[in-house]
Amino acid sequence: MSGETIGLLLAINSGILSVVGLITIFISMNSQHSVQYSREILWGIFTLPYRKNLFLDKQAIGQEVFRKFILYEQIIKDKNAFLIKIITFSQMVLTFSIIIWTTIVLNLLIGNPSLTDKIILLLGLSLALCFIFYFIIKILGDLKNVSKVGQLPTVEELLDADFLANNLNVITLAAVSSRLKVLDSNIYLGFPIPFKNLRVKITLQQSREKENNDTANSNRSQTLTAQLHSFRKLDLKDFKLLDDDYCYYLISDLPSLGVSGNSFLATVDLLSRQGLVAAEFYCESLTNNHHKLIFPYSFVERFINRQSDLDPFSRYQKNLKKGGPDRPAEGTNLGQSLIELIENEIK
Repeated sequence: MSGETIGLLLAINSGILSVVGLITIFISMNSQHSVQYSREILWGIFTLPYRKNLFLDKQAIGQEVFRKFILYEQIIKDKNAFLIKIITFSQMVLTFSIIIWTTIVLNLLIGNPSLTDKIILLLGLSLALCFIFYFIIKILGDLKNVSKVGQLPTVEELLDADFLANNLNVITLAAVSSRLKVLDSNIYLGFPIPFKNLRVKITLQQSREKENNDTANSNRSQTLTAQLHSFRKLDLKDFKLLDDDYCYYLISDLPSLGVSGNSFLATVDLLSRQGLVAAEFYCESLTNNHHKLIFPYSFVERFINRQSDLDPFSRYQKNLKKGGPDRPAEGTNLGQSLIELIENEIK
């Protein structure tokens, strides 16, 4: 192969790489809009439980959670056919560039007797091929996925109450958007979205002061470990659709919980690796046919497993790791006991 031919091939290759560079810039700018909009939706989901007067319009909470999750799913899973064609074209062009480089190097190897030159050429070709293959498979391949481009959680991760990355607050979202439905003496707990890895415990109290005190004393007499082990993990296969689009789980029934009047207080504790959150409900004027829809009136974040230098528990865990085995966790620390329980269950 003559020097003019090699020069022409290199010129063609340079033009190809320039075009691919421009295409990559176009693809990145095109994807950035979807990434930014997805982040705004994600921030809206994070801040939803902390809005002022959150429980004034009780029906709107679940609708807002459902709407934001659906919108996020549509953007994350959107497959832009035109964009995918451009990325595929870029990958094919780069593959043609690899063929050009390989042809030039093989021609030089045949016509060059020096062993040192051959080693240098082979090493240079190998490094170039590794970089280009990485760019074709990883960089251009990830540009097809909005979640990977923006380092955003996937829809499945966003539904997972045990997923700790990105400081997601799925456990709090589940609590504020939950509702209780009393139907034929059965108590159902409903969510607008099929959240995963939720553990639940419900406590019902009659509204009379004596029974409240008895229940409170009974709960205090239990050890922390016993309380944590009393949670029941919800299985996605068990939810039902009743007369609306909520995912309902049969939690208990009124007789077994000792409810005999027409009003009661209910506390629903939700537990996951993300934390422990309690939603409080009040039911009044329960009719004889036991058909009632109950919305939460408040929620309490008893423990949130955040990964932040500003969070006291995050600092506490770092101090435990630095202290080593000579500094065990306090037995009364709710967060540490909660994490140990979840980790043991997963194992």
